Amino acid sequence: MKYWIRALFLGVLTMFVAGCAPKGLSQSAPKISPNLPTVTSIKTISSMTAVGFEWKMIPSANIEGYRLYRMQSGKAKAKLKRVAQIDDRYSSHYVDTGLKPGVEYLYQMSTYDAKGFESRQSQPVSVKTLPMIPSVSFVRAIANLPNRIKIIWRPHRDLRVVGYVIERARVTEPEKWKRLTIVKNRLSAEYIDKDLGEKEVYLYRIRVKLCNGLVSEPSTEVKAITKPLPRPPVDVKATTGLPRMIHLQWRASPTPDVVYYKVYRSPFAIGFYSYRAKTTNTFYDDKVNEDGKVYYYKISAVDKDGLESPLPKTPVYGKTLDKPSAPIITAAKVSFNQAIIIWEPGDSRADRYDVIRTNWDGLRTKKKVYKNIYGTKFVDKFMKPGVKYTYRVIEIDKNGLRSEPSEPVELFISIKE
Repeated sequence: MKYWIRALFLGVLTMFVAGCAPKGLSQSAPKISPNLPTVTSIKTISSMTAVGFEWKMIPSANIEGYRLYRMQSGKAKAKLKRVAQIDDRYSSHYVDTGLKPGVEYLYQMSTYDAKGFESRQSQPVSVKTLPMIPSVSFVRAIANLPNRIKIIWRPHRDLRVVGYVIERARVTEPEKWKRLTIVKNRLSAEYIDKDLGEKEVYLYRIRVKLCNGLVSEPSTEVKAITKPLPRPPVDVKATTGLPRMIHLQWRASPTPDVVYYKVYRSPFAIGFYSYRAKTTNTFYDDKVNEDGKVYYYKISAVDKDGLESPLPKTPVYGKTLDKPSAPIITAAKVSFNQAIIIWEPGDSRADRYDVIRTNWDGLRTKKKVYKNIYGTKFVDKFMKPGVKYTYRVIEIDKNGLRSEPSEPVELFISIKE
């Protein structure tokens, strides 16, 4: 007999999971006939969401079948409600489905005839559905990952488990839980919550989902924090007196897993800073093909996971070496058909000079440069009478930086009549 109860129970339970649960019944008040036989010897077997019944069949021609009534025990103002009508007096088994796990129910049965009259109710039968299985027994949140938190757990041993419901809440609002996703497959053991911010703290918990759609109570809560951004380098300095270059140097970021630094610069202290370079060193030489060029710099640190520190609010000021000052011509004259030019250095950086001579030859301007003159005097022995010559002097320092030309002077040899 017990085999028949289990077989019938499993068959009907499968139909219920597939969406074939019996439809609701009308709930008119029953008309009692004391002459109809009553149901006896009711036996039950239960699962989490169903109760299987077996009773002593009554093959009387006076009845059409059986009616089943149910009430949830301990529920305030609960009343018996008809949940099934079995339209065959030769039946002796039925499964009541769609129940709640771990809940006690009270059942009674009656017979009914062709006119709709019912017998007296059977003795009440108390049945408790099986409790819902607990959630996973072990769950852990792995923190300090870049923009993500990894959740791992021990796969559930119950073969009815088909997935895991992952829920999350903010530490500041621990009562507001949000369902993130359902991880399919009982043997799954991790979930990675991505696209998070830096240094954000969250709570996580897991529910198991069964093949019949039931979801367990949540697991133990776990807490984790995402990885913070690395700290920027400190004590950043930039030079202001190197030729055609600005040398930057700094002390390493206090964050231990920084792998390189990014250099940003701008011609203005306040404004957009464009990416210039990256380096694994704690210095950088920015080559600038201009003299006296000003740039402002900001340095960031990047860790092994690609997280970049915020740029500092205050930039560092750098500048290439200015051009040397132009020399000052103090004397210019023609003597013995030679031009004599004398000057003073524009500043103390003078190393040598170039003298530029220009003249008009009737068709175009001719230019000649006398290079690398060490001293402050120049004699032009190659003047032609009647030709006006213009002279300018450029100062050159030891780095090869050239000044602007001096103020010009004009000299010529008169044509004798």
